[in-house]
Amino acid sequence: MRLRELLAGLARLWLGAAEIAGEILLRAWEAAVLPPLERGRRAVRAAVRFGERQVTPARGLAVVALAASITLGASQFSVYRALEIGAPAYSGVGNVAPAPERDRKSPRSAHGVAVLVIAIAALFVTAFAVGANWRLARLLIVLGMAVILISLLVDARQGLREGLAATTYEGAKATLLGGFWAQLCSGVTLVISGPLLAVYLRDERAARRANPPGGLGGAEGATT
Repeated sequence: MRLRELLAGLARLWLGAAEIAGEILLRAWEAAVLPPLERGRRAVRAAVRFGERQVTPARGLAVVALAASITLGASQFSVYRALEIGAPAYSGVGNVAPAPERDRKSPRSAHGVAVLVIAIAALFVTAFAVGANWRLARLLIVLGMAVILISLLVDARQGLREGLAATTYEGAKATLLGGFWAQLCSGVTLVISGPLLAVYLRDERAARRANPPGGLGGAEGATT
């Protein structure tokens, strides 16, 4: 009998303590956790509404074209080719101990400043297309194609030439590095984004002319 009463008392104490602990946790949740979550939810909703109003296809493509132009210019200051010495001997352990590299060169050693000038031109073309004339965006196709041709016909051919190093070093192998691929991918991006940017800029400006803010269309809508 006493054991049963003891167990019942312990159970009441445990339930009371659990109720108090649960109430403390609930108040702590309501005071410390819910307000930041609610603020975060409101911030996400505000960001989504802002994105729906401000982020248009034309603006997104303009950002892509600008990023490609900047990447293209930056690639001119990177290493685009190197000569691996003793490459066959490192074929099985290339991931752990890559072959030593010699004769590392930047893309400018192959084509001078031509691609750097194209990158600067692409920046201005994109900016003027967005701000003044959407037709200018089509020039990005020409600039991107020029980059692709220079990359494949000039840089790749010169970059893969081993020259006298093939006789000086045993197992010498010329290889193209990240600078080359960044340059080539930037050119492809300009070719793709140019016509799309022109189309979306044209459509946006046509829509603004058809529905000017505060214009006649808005006034007619208000009277009706």
